[in-house]
Amino acid sequence: MTAPSRPQIKSSVLAFAIASMLACGFIGNAHAQDSDDGDKKEEGSRVSSPVMERIERAKQRRAKAQGGEQQASSSGGATASSAAPLYPLATRVAPSQKVSAKESKAAKDVQADYEANKYDGVFAKVDAFAASGSTNAYLLAYLYQLAAVAANNAGDQQKSADYFRKAVDANGLDNNGHYQAMYNLAIQLNQLDQSAEALTVVDRFLAETKTDKTDPLALKAIILGNLDRPAEGAALFEKVLAAKPGDRPTLMNAVALYQQADNFDKANALLEDARKKGMLTEGSEYRTLFVGYINANKYAQAREVLEEGVNKGAIKPSQQLANDYSILAQHYYIDANKIPEAIDFYTRAMKVSTDGEAALNLARVLRNESRIAEAKAAAKEALAKGVKKPKDANAILALPGGK
Repeated sequence: MTAPSRPQIKSSVLAFAIASMLACGFIGNAHAQDSDDGDKKEEGSRVSSPVMERIERAKQRRAKAQGGEQQASSSGGATASSAAPLYPLATRVAPSQKVSAKESKAAKDVQADYEANKYDGVFAKVDAFAASGSTNAYLLAYLYQLAAVAANNAGDQQKSADYFRKAVDANGLDNNGHYQAMYNLAIQLNQLDQSAEALTVVDRFLAETKTDKTDPLALKAIILGNLDRPAEGAALFEKVLAAKPGDRPTLMNAVALYQQADNFDKANALLEDARKKGMLTEGSEYRTLFVGYINANKYAQAREVLEEGVNKGAIKPSQQLANDYSILAQHYYIDANKIPEAIDFYTRAMKVSTDGEAALNLARVLRNESRIAEAKAAAKEALAKGVKKPKDANAILALPGGK
């Protein structure tokens, strides 16, 4: 028999959720700027729409929950809202800029298309506004961000990333909106497998915001994994795990990246600690630790983990379980003193296997132990389920002796 191939665990992908652009609603309560086309001054004109109203209500709830009260700008300039800062340590000074009545109408038109899911209209109008030569950085950034979300809703992640990049480059939003656009850009670039740029963007986000939030660290960890820097990514996931000790997805991501970095001892230690705390509940989690111990040549611990998972009902009967039982059986078979354990585990494998390979291996072991009757019974089971080498099973059936 040949040595079993070691199962491999691939890093799981963090669930993707586009961060909300709603942190930066368009506040149009501004005096109109003087213009050559005779626009009349429009004091306190506020862009209103069902979507924007929901935006405002959400921001008010968020501000209240964070101990602050949101107040719309009344300084004569249209700015992003003064909701409680999401990034209080950021040193960037948010710009303040007026919006003319004409520009306010342009924003209304884009919003109307957005609310009606007319995304092509959103893109066309935003591009036309940008091409008009407007120098209103706030409005440009806001409209680019709206177009980015529209593109994401339309399923065009590349277009979404391009608009988020333009929103960041316009540098016109308040800090909440500016940095959420930057974070969204990093998310989209990661989804597009543009990992190098994604890392640059998320590093800039972390450096400028000085945030201690865990989500950006988790995103950077995944990006590092995609860039074949799994050890660095795993260390970041451990940092996230320290802040969220009961979070199993974070745990499994840290383990997966440590395994990719061939640091099985570290991966196993994390999982073993979680097992002792009763955190492992899924078959996949038990099997990840089983694989880690197999890769570390710690078969006694691997057996303990596999049997615990089976006994608790987390690991269900399957061909995968049959394969895992067979790995243990083959390990025991190479030790002449542990043939009974090999027979035991090949028998377990045969019972849950969907093919006849485990039964054929059991038949071979029994034949070598001169237990011909049992070997023939296992060979019959192998043929009934199907094997790659039926000649081997038939050769056992042709042996003299037994019934």
